[in-house]
Amino acid sequence: MDEKHYVLGTAGHIDHGKTRLTRALTGVDTDRLQEEKERNISIEPGFAPLTLPSGRRLSIVDVPGHERFIRQMVSGVTGIDFVLLVVAADDGVMPQTREHLSILNLLGIREGLIVLSKIDRADPELLPIIEEDVRDTAKGTFLENAPLIRTSAVTGEGIQEILDTLDQKLPHLEERKSDAPFRLPVDRAFTVKGAGAVVTGTVQSGSVTPGTDLLVQPEGFPVKVRQIQVHGQTVPIAQAGQRAALNLSGIDHRNLARGQTIIKPEAWNPTWRMDIRAISLHDLSFSVRQRSRVKVLIGTAEVFADLIFYDRKEWKPGEEVYASLILEEPVVAGRGDRFILRRPTPATTLGGGEVVEPRAPKRKIRSSAAETIRQLHFSPLPQRILEMLKHALLLDAVDIARSAGESVDAVSTELEALNREGSALKLGDRYASAEALGVLEKQLKDGLKEYHENHPMYDGIPKAEWASRFLPSLSSKDANTLLEHWEEAGWIHLKGDSVALASFVPSLPKRLKPKAQSLLERLRREGLSPSEWSLLSAEADLDPEEGEDLRGYLIRQKKLVPLTADLLIHRDSFDGAAAAVKRIIHQNGTLTMQQAKKEFSLSRKYLIPLLERMDQEGITRRKGNERVLTKS
Repeated sequence: MDEKHYVLGTAGHIDHGKTRLTRALTGVDTDRLQEEKERNISIEPGFAPLTLPSGRRLSIVDVPGHERFIRQMVSGVTGIDFVLLVVAADDGVMPQTREHLSILNLLGIREGLIVLSKIDRADPELLPIIEEDVRDTAKGTFLENAPLIRTSAVTGEGIQEILDTLDQKLPHLEERKSDAPFRLPVDRAFTVKGAGAVVTGTVQSGSVTPGTDLLVQPEGFPVKVRQIQVHGQTVPIAQAGQRAALNLSGIDHRNLARGQTIIKPEAWNPTWRMDIRAISLHDLSFSVRQRSRVKVLIGTAEVFADLIFYDRKEWKPGEEVYASLILEEPVVAGRGDRFILRRPTPATTLGGGEVVEPRAPKRKIRSSAAETIRQLHFSPLPQRILEMLKHALLLDAVDIARSAGESVDAVSTELEALNREGSALKLGDRYASAEALGVLEKQLKDGLKEYHENHPMYDGIPKAEWASRFLPSLSSKDANTLLEHWEEAGWIHLKGDSVALASFVPSLPKRLKPKAQSLLERLRREGLSPSEWSLLSAEADLDPEEGEDLRGYLIRQKKLVPLTADLLIHRDSFDGAAAAVKRIIHQNGTLTMQQAKKEFSLSRKYLIPLLERMDQEGITRRKGNERVLTKS
């Protein structure tokens, strides 16, 4: 017997016998709410374990059939492997039969069988006609060639045949992906006396054991798994494909609800924007317009979103489209996840499809964007990784695994291969697209060249300005990572807090050279008691901005030494004063203010800034009211 895990779902119109069929198969009444028993209809999905003749165990999800409970129906069938489409023999195909079948088709369910229920209440002569109508309804769907079994929950007819058919069909189903990080969409949340908060759902991927730390998304609540049950039995592990109940610690049950997702930390980031492939129902009586507000049913969540088209203004009945959803609330989604789109008012199922890129970048409205999404839909993991790197620039394996819905190990293996072939570059613990980095480098070179032309006297552009202008989406850490990479590559040069092309050398514009030389000569003559720079630059007929640029250039070139913002002395004058200070300290051990006044004959306006500048340049340091040398 295989060890695969299966979830079986029922679907069909209200009062067609889904719950009675489930009871006949399992012995469990899945109508647990008092209102359900009083009204004799299912409102919430019900769950029951089923053991087949072979000994295989699976879970049954019994979903509501009423049109007002489509959300509950979608929530219930999310994650099922096999479906029983139930049609009452005394009623035939009804509206919710068709809608449920359309939804199952859109959700990508590929295996099932048709159950013609309540045959004990139908006219035997009409059964062939009913069956023919059912077959016509199933044409073009995954149930077109499915077995059709006549049943009665009252007499037991057909029940054994259903069990035998399941035993034949289930072993051939594709196994759920279990190497992806753990994920469980919550369909129920409640509290158990003495145990605390409990959530239930179908494990979509991965596995979980007691003691595991998890997150409740999209809120990000941290929790720990205290105990796990499957089919009402305490188990040491829950795996992909199993219906599981998780007893959680670290959270109040009032903070848990259907629509949330329990995930492994550092995986499955919530998203506000998804690229999708969708198909509209062929029997819609209207087209869906650009930016229509739709209701998205995905996993067990229900959120509103704007539907964005790139290659059309409206979505006609029966059309396939590659588009984006801008969500009003975040959800957890992975590549390939199925969803249903509904019109809010009047409530109508529009279509559905699958997620192509769960954390999609913002795209311009143009036909090429739809083509990009289409290509991503069919792309293997390496191409998808490169596409992510083109938009995000720098990502690590964990970031990519979150978006791709793959394991970190699988992503790391692909990244190493891409790095070896040169498509992706490894920068520390992050990766970048070689192609995207090449395009960015050209933009940066052009930008730096333009900056140098406009500011020839500067050492380069300040790092902060460079990052905000050219890399606004990156953190300072990532920006510095790129800077270090490019400096190592040899085409940029870092000097202090400035970024410049490696080939760039600051220089004076030709028209300023005579003025600069004249100002330097004057400051040399004025020695240690210079005129204010603002006055000198005005006399030289420099505008304030030009005068400030020249001041900075001459300081950086070590031609001038600033005492204050407006007092600058020639470097030769400063060096001479420094030599005198060293001589006095060598002779006396220290320099007092009186000795400095006697040596330089300066007023406090010049003397104090001069001595403080020597402190700043590391020539002297204060020791009480005196100064001593810090270096020889």
